[in-house]
Parts: sequence; C-alpha cells; structure tokens
Amino acid sequence: MDDVVPEVRSGEEAAARERAAAGIADAVDAAHEQLDRITRLARKLFRVDATSITLLDARHAWLPSAQGLPTGTLPRRDTFCHTTQALGEPMVVPDARGDERFSSLPVVAGGDVVFYAGHPLKDHLGNVVGTLCLFHGSRRDLDDEERADLADLAAWAEHELVSSSEMGQARQVQSALFPTTPVDRDGWLVDGFCLPALAVGGDFFDYGVGGDVLHLGVGDVMGKGTSAALLGAGARSAVRATHQAVVAGADLGVVATQVARSLLPDLEGAGAFLTLTEAAVDLDDGYTRWVDAGAGLAVIVRAGGGYEVLAGEDRPFGVLPDDHWSEHTSVLDPGDRLVIVSDGILDVLDDPLDPWPEIDLVVRRSPTPTALLDEVRGLTRRRAPLDDVTVLAVYRCGS
Repeated sequence: MDDVVPEVRSGEEAAARERAAAGIADAVDAAHEQLDRITRLARKLFRVDATSITLLDARHAWLPSAQGLPTGTLPRRDTFCHTTQALGEPMVVPDARGDERFSSLPVVAGGDVVFYAGHPLKDHLGNVVGTLCLFHGSRRDLDDEERADLADLAAWAEHELVSSSEMGQARQVQSALFPTTPVDRDGWLVDGFCLPALAVGGDFFDYGVGGDVLHLGVGDVMGKGTSAALLGAGARSAVRATHQAVVAGADLGVVATQVARSLLPDLEGAGAFLTLTEAAVDLDDGYTRWVDAGAGLAVIVRAGGGYEVLAGEDRPFGVLPDDHWSEHTSVLDPGDRLVIVSDGILDVLDDPLDPWPEIDLVVRRSPTPTALLDEVRGLTRRRAPLDDVTVLAVYRCGS
C-alpha cells in the first residue's frame, strides 16, 4: 500500500466533499439508532475492542456512533480515517506501531490501538464523507470473508446516511414551499407552520393577500412520508393556482370542485384522499367565505366569548368522483381569531374527541399567531404526535 497520503486534488473537489459532509452530518440524527446498530454488530462480529462510524470535514473527524470509545470530535489528521478517505478504498492496518503513516498518531503512540480497518462511506455522488472503522489493541488481520463482511456493513451504513441525507433535503424543499413571512396588515395578523411526523409529510398550508382579500387553506393528504408529501405538494399547487379567482370573488364551492376534479386521477392512483379547509377573508369588513372538504378542524374564537366551529358536511377530495363542494360564510369581527389545524394536533391534546374547549383556551392565552404556534410547539414536545401537525392562525386585532 502506498505510504504517501494523497492530498485533495483541487479546491473544487475539496468544496464538493465539504458540502457532502455537511449534508450527511445534518442527517445523522435521523439515522442515529440505525448507525448504533451497525457499530454494535460490527464490534460483535469482528470481536474487536472498538468500532465507529466517523464523518469527516476539512479539519475535523466526528464520531456520531461508536462502541468502546467516546463519541465526539477530534482533528482529522489525528485519525486513521484521514488516510482512508484520501485513498477512497478499504484500508487494513494489521500493526500500526510499525507503519510510519500511523505510528505517531496519539491513539497508537499511547498504546490504545494497534489494529485498524476502515471502509469508506460515500454519498450518492461518490464523495467519501466518512468511514466504518474497526479498532483493536493487539495485532490482527482480516481474511477475505471478513473483508466482505466489512464491505456489507459499510454498504448498510452508507445507505442509512445517504437515505437520511436525501430525506433531510426533501424536508428542506417541502418547508421552502410554505409561506415564511407572517402577514401584518391593517390590523390583521396571519402565521402558520407545519411539523411533519416524519422527515416530510402530507400536510400543507398556504396563505396570500390579493387586493383586500386574504386567501388561505390547510390540507391533509391521507398518510405520512414521501408519497403523501408528493400528493400534498401537487394539491397545494392546485389550490394556489386558484388564488386570483378566489380573491376576485369566485365561489369557493365551485373552485373546490374544480380543484378536486384536477386532483382526482392522482388521488385515485395512489388510493388516497385529501381533506381541505379553504377560506377567503375580506380584510375590510371580516366577511369570510369558507369550504370544508371533510376536515372539520377550523374554529373562530370569538372576542366576546365562545367559539364557532367551521365544519361542513362535504366529503374529502378523492372519495367519490362526482362529489361537489359548497361555500359557507361567516364574519370575523374585531378581536376574533380564526384557527385552522390538521388532525395531528389531536394527538397532543387531552381530549381528542372534544378538542375545541382546549383549543379555545390555548388560542385565548396566545396574544399573536406566532405566540400560538410557539404554544403548539410546546405541546408537541411534551406529547409526541403520531401524525403531521399543521396550524394556521388569523387574528383580527381590536375589540
């Protein structure tokens, strides 16, 4: 084996590796349990003192999963993995004490490590972003079968890292589709969020102002994960495409029926359905038009006391091909608050069968939509939801 460690060949290559390492590192939390399984199995299978999965950036080595040694960060040049990454291929060092590349490493000079074996872990572009490592305190080697086993475990670790990284990127893309700037206009405040149960989910929300009309909606595709997220993105785009018609006064029932027709092939093909609450609020007088497609999870908390649940009798999209949807009306008076949620919030409330009294209390003690979102985040930390949680709040200021 070549005694000279190849250096990174260009700044461009170094930058690519740095970006890859950052993307993988961001995803490690999601795959942590699986990585621990791999390092535990490797330690048992190879009967070594320690194992690790080590990630590398330009200056540091990070051990997100390790057995028999502490996790944490150390300078990458103090590691065997620095060389494994540079070579880009599996490396076995039977006795590091006699190998001039490694004899001065702190773990070798201190007598902790004699044997090392490492298999590079690559991202989907082929960048080496880490290694699966074996360490032992005495001299040994790996036979052909053991080397094949190490390659299999490395492939598993690589799959977990890459899959988690891709899901993390998907989460960022989905989050970028949602509104990021709250509305603060002429005594009206609007804000919302979506917390997927997995990396991505089937919930979506949207809002926008056209002229003096606020157009908003919350949708929930049956299911969780990637397939629901894809359907949700398509549904959000279909609803958003109606924005100009809605703010111009188009009947929301007619609009909803048109959107349902356009989504029907996708929903039927996936065996899914979509619940939706869509509304248009006149910012001059609070006149509110709304349609409920099987959701029933919108409420107006009245400034003077009490609340009005906005629930129609229409079915979700995708249930029956010839369904129609109807527009309903209400009014948001000064001080009133309209809140639309998805059914994931029921997982964090004390009484999911009758959620409105608790939601009423939470809304009343939250002076702004942003404060309400913080309150709901707190609820999800105390009681983990099994489904996506989406909240959209419209506050009309005044009394």
